Amino acid sequence: MKKGRGRFVIYLLAAVAVISAAAAYWVPRYFEAAWFLEDIAAGPSPSMWKTLHAAPTASGARWTVEGRAGEGDLYTPTEKIKGRMIFVPGLVADARRDPRVIAFAETLARAGFLTLVPQTTAFDGLKANAGDIQTLHDAATWLADTDFPDAPKTRIGIAALSYMAGPALLAASRAPLNEKVGFVFFIGGYYSMTDVIRFVTTRKFRLNDNEPWREESPADYALWAFLAAQAQGIEGPDRDRLIAIASAKLKNSNADVTAIVATLESEGHAIYALIDNRDPDKVDALVTALPAPLRAQLDALDPSKQDLSGFTADALLVHGKDDPLIASTESEKLAAALGGRAHLYLLEQVTHVEVNRAGSFWDQLDMLFAGRRLLSYRE
Repeated sequence: MKKGRGRFVIYLLAAVAVISAAAAYWVPRYFEAAWFLEDIAAGPSPSMWKTLHAAPTASGARWTVEGRAGEGDLYTPTEKIKGRMIFVPGLVADARRDPRVIAFAETLARAGFLTLVPQTTAFDGLKANAGDIQTLHDAATWLADTDFPDAPKTRIGIAALSYMAGPALLAASRAPLNEKVGFVFFIGGYYSMTDVIRFVTTRKFRLNDNEPWREESPADYALWAFLAAQAQGIEGPDRDRLIAIASAKLKNSNADVTAIVATLESEGHAIYALIDNRDPDKVDALVTALPAPLRAQLDALDPSKQDLSGFTADALLVHGKDDPLIASTESEKLAAALGGRAHLYLLEQVTHVEVNRAGSFWDQLDMLFAGRRLLSYRE
């Protein structure tokens, strides 16, 4: 009896030791993740993360890869460099000077990521371009291959928001960069460009073809901003007419644009017909009818129509459950396409690309797990 009791005490002490060791390892890491996420939500405002970690050093960066020149901003951690990451904001005008973009880049750098924000055409035209795939490929290649003082040579990460997730994913899928990327981190990304257009124009979405359509409330800004962006894909007078329509509607959603619409020629009419349509079942045909150069651009930025077999990295996908600009089903479809490499988190706390709302206990727990997974890629 005494021998049995002695064994029990030994087993109990061993269990306590294991639990204590696990707690000593994991608890600080989840506190770190919580402070990291709090800082993302805080933006430029004060936070515990900013108190704990010194501000990084920001500097301009220039590179040439196979004769192609690029530039961006490099955020170097003041403390130990633990990894390297490209950060690609969404469609933000003059993004490299935007306080929200700077704050996000600094949050990543305070976590130990040597963080590069490359210049893309999307920052000027508010429209992702197929050329941005090559731009991101070059920027990431430069970041991965360059020797930086005290920076370990590890596989890099690519963080991208919203519509820039598509170009980032396609860049990470192409050789030789695909062998240098260890993970991607997307917030509010997409898989099918046609389904993104369907959601913007008709507000209808679904995960599978055999499901009934789901619907979100109208988002006029997204609709007319999308028209302004697509107008850049054509030349001639219709381009200016479509931009005029978009501008009028962005100022006043009830603006009467029938007179301008009546002057549209064939290319402009095809684009406007897509924007004016509210039937989700007509979208595929309307996309097919778009001017060939514009359709080719959309196809080039569509992961569902590209070869992703070269993608070998982990994918951390975060999406707001009721995202008003890109339906959360897009990240669900992307996760399914990437299979076991994808880690999907659908969250109440996220709107489109901003962490700014309270969520349920379980939602906050999922958010914490997502933050911890991102930070774990440093290790």
